[in-house]
Parts: sequence; structure tokens; C-alpha cells
Amino acid sequence: MTAVLNDRPSVEFPQPVVLTAAEYDALPPNSRVELVDGAVQVITPATRRHQIVVQRIRAALEAVCPEDLCVVWEQEVRLADDHRRNPDVMVVRAAADDLDIYSYDPADVVRGDRAPIVVHAFRLGESGRYLESGLFKEGDLVAPPGLMWAAIAVADLAP
Repeated sequence: MTAVLNDRPSVEFPQPVVLTAAEYDALPPNSRVELVDGAVQVITPATRRHQIVVQRIRAALEAVCPEDLCVVWEQEVRLADDHRRNPDVMVVRAAADDLDIYSYDPADVVRGDRAPIVVHAFRLGESGRYLESGLFKEGDLVAPPGLMWAAIAVADLAP
């Protein structure tokens, strides 16, 4: 049996709302909105799984956070005038008595050491299951068997 769907009009999305930094700053604080290259983006609600992970990260960080630092969540980091993000969790340098701020400069955000990148390569085996065909670490070229032409340095994969 074949089902045929009626032609539906294509979905047209509205043009993005573009604001200047001053216009964005005039809006009330809202952790569900970000400014990306001047365009306002609404953040979709987090899934329950995402919330559990964020909550556990926050609890782990707060358990070891020095007193001169503060764990915050759903707060803005001002990457540029027209680029603001609201990470799930940040550790920031903030005065203990400054409780009414919601926006931080990148210099206020404490950065951790970058974890080493590891790439696991897999190939489809004759049984129809995937088999690991390589483990690549920094300093290696990711060059799985049969794809030597697609060799990529692991270091080139780091953001």
C-alpha cells in the first residue's frame, strides 16, 4: 500500500531579528535568548538528560570550587558586542557582594586545561558489526585502513 501526501506549502521561516549591542542590552535579562553575530536566537529548553548532566557538573564543581571563584549557570558571557552566549555552567571570578550581575567578560571566566583529543575509528566488519580499526592520539594522523588518502592530523581537529 502506498500513501500519497497532498502537496503542502513550504515552511517559510521569518527573517532573523538583528539588534545592535545597545538594543540587546536594553532587553530584560533572559537566559533563553542569545545574540549570535547580531541575530537574536531563542534557546530551546534542555532535555531532562541534559539537565541531569548539568546539575551533576554544577554539584561536582561547587564541591571543589575555591572561595574566590563562583559557579554560575545560564549566565551570559559577552564574547563580543554582537556575540553573547549563555553556557550551561561557568566558573567565574566574581565579587561575593555582586549578586545582581548576569553578564561576564571572557576574562572573568576561568578556563580549564584542554583535555587531550582521542579519535576512535571503526569499520564495518563482514558480520555487519562495527569493529574498531584504530585509536589515534595527539601527534598521530587519523588514517584508518583503506582511507589513507583522508589522513588528518589529530591536532587539526582541536577547536
